[in-house]
Amino acid sequence: MISSSPARRLVLLFAVTLSLFATARDNVWEPGEDNAAWRAECGACHIAFPPALLSASDWPEIMSRLDQHFGTDASLDARKRQEISDYLKRNGASNRLFGSSEELPRITSSDWFVNKHRGAIRLWQKGQIKILSDCAACHKDSDRETMNE
Repeated sequence: MISSSPARRLVLLFAVTLSLFATARDNVWEPGEDNAAWRAECGACHIAFPPALLSASDWPEIMSRLDQHFGTDASLDARKRQEISDYLKRNGASNRLFGSSEELPRITSSDWFVNKHRGAIRLWQKGQIKILSDCAACHKDSDRETMNE
C-alpha cells in the first residue's frame, strides 16, 4: 500500500508534471524552432515534414540529393540548401526511431509511418491516393503549420 504522506504526494505530482513537459517538448510535429526557408521550399510540393521524423544524420543525405529527390528535381541554390540543411540537422531526431533502413531515408517507409498509416497505404496501393506524402488526402488540416497526429 502506498502511503499518502504529503512528501510522497509531492514527489508523485512532480513526476507527473515532468512527464507532461517531456511529452509536450517531444512532439515531433512541433519543432523547437521554425525556419521560413524550410517551410516554403519543402512545403511547396508536400508538407514540410518535421525534422524529428528523421535522424539528424539522415537529413544531410537527403539534402545532398535534391536533384533526384524521390523522382523530382528539388534543387536549391547553395545558400538556401545550406540554411535548410543546418536547420534539419539541428532539429532532427537523435536516433533512427522514425528513420527507415533504406539507402536513402524515406519518411513514408519508416516503421513509424507504416504502423500509423496502414489504411493510407491500402488506399495508395488501390490507386485512391496518388502519393503517400500527400498528407492532405487524409489529413484535412495538414496545410496548417503543425499536425498533431
